[in-house]
Amino acid sequence: MVPPEFGSFFVTCAQATAALIGLLFVAVSIAPDETVMAGAPIERKIVAASAFTALVNTLFISVGAQIPRTNVGFTVCLMGSIGLLNTLYLLRPLLQQRQGWRGRAHFLRQLVLIGVGLGLYVAECWQGVSLVREPANAGPLYTLDGLLMGIFAVGLVRSWQLLGVRRYGFLGWLNPLHDVQPSAPAPAEPALRAPAESGQDART
Repeated sequence: MVPPEFGSFFVTCAQATAALIGLLFVAVSIAPDETVMAGAPIERKIVAASAFTALVNTLFISVGAQIPRTNVGFTVCLMGSIGLLNTLYLLRPLLQQRQGWRGRAHFLRQLVLIGVGLGLYVAECWQGVSLVREPANAGPLYTLDGLLMGIFAVGLVRSWQLLGVRRYGFLGWLNPLHDVQPSAPAPAEPALRAPAESGQDART
């Protein structure tokens, strides 16, 4: 059972994460063909999957921590394992696109995204095991709080990148969508000519 002094943190974390997940669904639903559908660029799929996994991880752990007379360590181990497996699964399409210098630079940007996720989820699983072994020890909970804020930050940043926000400098270069060109807007249909103008042209 989580000590009462941690209750407000997990409640606030759950509320903020639920709101961001709702906004993420809205952002994806606006243009699903460019983010999650079969024809979307693989970079956008990876960013969307990373953002969703991070936010769902934070949400379920925060909600699970509020269940009375339960050990949150089991929930932490489960969600950390899911996040770890999902992040490892994202390595497969990443390794298939490593070609040339541009491919190596692109691979490095994606590797940072994958590496940060792997580190956070491995550390989360470790803290979950510690909580299962020593449920009365508050030390792993403090570490878990920091990890949840890091995972929440990953989900927030990836969601922001998914909206097409462009940044400059080193952080902008590390953006996995750095090389993905925005889709061109559909050409506007020519305006219909007024009947009066059409009749005038016919007389001339």
